[in-house]
Amino acid sequence: MIYGRPVIQELSSLDLFFERVVPRLVQPPADTDWRAKKLKDFIDQDQVSVRWRLGEACKELGFAISDRQARRLFKISVGVGFKKYSRNRHLARAAEQLRATSVPVKVIAADAGYQSTRNFARRFKELFHLRPMEFRRVWRQREIAA
Repeated sequence: MIYGRPVIQELSSLDLFFERVVPRLVQPPADTDWRAKKLKDFIDQDQVSVRWRLGEACKELGFAISDRQARRLFKISVGVGFKKYSRNRHLARAAEQLRATSVPVKVIAADAGYQSTRNFARRFKELFHLRPMEFRRVWRQREIAA
């Protein structure tokens, strides 16, 4: 078996990077349930209060459905589970803060809903393959070079 050399592609902006890692606009099928659309919009509106709890989000939106049904509807329409989608969106917002501000990582982690900076750093690395401070350094160096 012959293996080809891996291709490394450099993206021109942070928005393109986020779009590849955490797609912002997932086109739901035409027959998607309206409740799933509302849940997705609720998460996308920068609602840190969701804290990855589907029951709380459903109550806040006034849905009278079980957590199990809401979870199923969301996964069918978006293609990703509620918790994973919510976590990825919060981490994407945190990455934007890391890139654009000099706010300490501890504060950004708390804003993203994490009680532990260690847990935030671990989840961040799982998604972006860089620790938060490495991510900030890479983007700062990139901006200086540009």
